[in-house]
Amino acid sequence: MFKGFYNLASGVLTQTRNLNVIGNNMANISTPGFRQDTFTQTTFQDEMIYRIGNTDKSNPTPIGRMNCIVTGDGNVTSYEQGGLTPTSSPLDFALEGSGFFAVQSGNGITYTRNGSFVLDDQGYLYLDGVGRVLGTNGPIYLGTDKIACDSLGNLTSEQTGQYFGRIRVVDFQDYDTELEKSTGDMFVATGTPRNVDTSMRQKFIEDSNVDIIKEYTQMMATERALQSAAQVLKMYDQLAGKIVQIGPT
Repeated sequence: MFKGFYNLASGVLTQTRNLNVIGNNMANISTPGFRQDTFTQTTFQDEMIYRIGNTDKSNPTPIGRMNCIVTGDGNVTSYEQGGLTPTSSPLDFALEGSGFFAVQSGNGITYTRNGSFVLDDQGYLYLDGVGRVLGTNGPIYLGTDKIACDSLGNLTSEQTGQYFGRIRVVDFQDYDTELEKSTGDMFVATGTPRNVDTSMRQKFIEDSNVDIIKEYTQMMATERALQSAAQVLKMYDQLAGKIVQIGPT
């Protein structure tokens, strides 16, 4: 009987973690370039179940396996392309295809699909709250938002044609092993990035790739599972209390 406490308590904890992941996805539905996470589960402490006789217990027969605990296995990130939305800002950029923008943050270089840039107080191309956007030769100084951008990310002045630099775009061989999500729409590299010529569009941003209908469906299913486990866990607790009150007979 008391093994049920392990199953149910682990189920409550696991479903709570799943709701946290779903809630984070839904909170970032409007975050440019955000990549959806999916919570995965696993089990452990597998045990073999045997059937034994009422009197002769010398020859138990194995009838299957069971596990006692459900737990989280981790988050799987979807790198599927999000939709592109036109904007009026000349400092908005979107990638069409694989790759990431490189940004110099206070903790080193980070990578993102969020191309909603601004100018910092010194005139450098900047991702708000993160750091300066890197070009192929380092941070890109513009000093103006009157710029033009071709499909390869080369930036020039609309007025004089002055060349400012090229926005650096990198990609990775294996996202699962060479990228790790840090916060929101930002990633840190655990592998070696390589420069790529992904097509870029100015005055566009890439939307989050969160499927809101799917998230709502998953949220409702997870809430039902959480409520069911919590209710049965309460019943187990009440039964245990009855056993303590009755005592041995």
